[in-house]
Amino acid sequence: MDKSYSQWHTQNSTNKPPLAALYQSAEPIRWSGSMIYPMFTERLGPAPLALTLTLLSAAPPAGLRGHGMALAVVNGFVDLEGRQADNVDVWSTALHGGVTFELTPTGPDATFTLTPVWVDELGIKKSWSGNYGILVEDVPDGRIALWCSIGEGPPNFANLVVGFSTAPAERPEPAALPEQPRALPEPQQAPNPQEQAPPVYRLDERRGEPATVPTTEPPRPANTPEVGYRNALYDLAEAMYNRGEEDQACELWQQAAAAGHPIAAYDLGVVRLRRGDVAGAESWWRSAARLREPRAMAGLAELLARQGDHAEAERWRVHAAEERATQSGHSMS
Repeated sequence: MDKSYSQWHTQNSTNKPPLAALYQSAEPIRWSGSMIYPMFTERLGPAPLALTLTLLSAAPPAGLRGHGMALAVVNGFVDLEGRQADNVDVWSTALHGGVTFELTPTGPDATFTLTPVWVDELGIKKSWSGNYGILVEDVPDGRIALWCSIGEGPPNFANLVVGFSTAPAERPEPAALPEQPRALPEPQQAPNPQEQAPPVYRLDERRGEPATVPTTEPPRPANTPEVGYRNALYDLAEAMYNRGEEDQACELWQQAAAAGHPIAAYDLGVVRLRRGDVAGAESWWRSAARLREPRAMAGLAELLARQGDHAEAERWRVHAAEERATQSGHSMS
């Protein structure tokens, strides 16, 4: 099987765009007759899960300093010897003997994702770029094999082949506590109707950038494959941005925005504006505004006012105020 995959690179001419440029939505792309995924995503379920990754074979491009799999959990965490992390890179040296992680959900729509990661000849860690992609295969022993093309060089899905399997996490039974005498319930203080929950600030506000409008986050729609995909893209981009990988984060935000994630489009506008690309910021904020993101509406109004288009700026200010009122449950009438 290695042979048929390793020869695919001869079918890819150098003038074709890389695979990373072809991923447009939650759907895989078709390449040389096979379905290629930008990431492998699976629901985590309501209970902790044990995920085992094992190296099946490897034929990495020449010059790489390392390669492996990036594991990320959305609405959950990876337990690393008592520490909680939302993502971890598992290099091929650890995959040789197999490695097991415990994944714990923190919400009903928890998912985990796997995607190839590598270190190039200059020592720069990369992912989500070039000719990266995953071909998914069920193998006879009940595992799933991920045939991964590393982004460097032409597509070659024999670069890294990893098998994975899942099982319920084994938890020790808690020790029985001695029976305690029952106590009378303490009187409960009536809630103060004037107390309101603090606003939930998104990524751009935690970066220390001024927020146009502090707003509570609207509830996410019911989990569907496409919604889970774009949420996973957004959260992975956020993690990359926090690690200083801004360009790679922007690539993921663009994919999430193309799949309909409004906050990804808003964050792209913030980055573009900070880089001095006013036209780019306006374009992304218009996309986010069409997806009913009030901060994008307010930011777009500010840009238009600076350009002298006060009439359209005022319209977007009104739309922003109406959307904030709708999300907070209040009426503008």
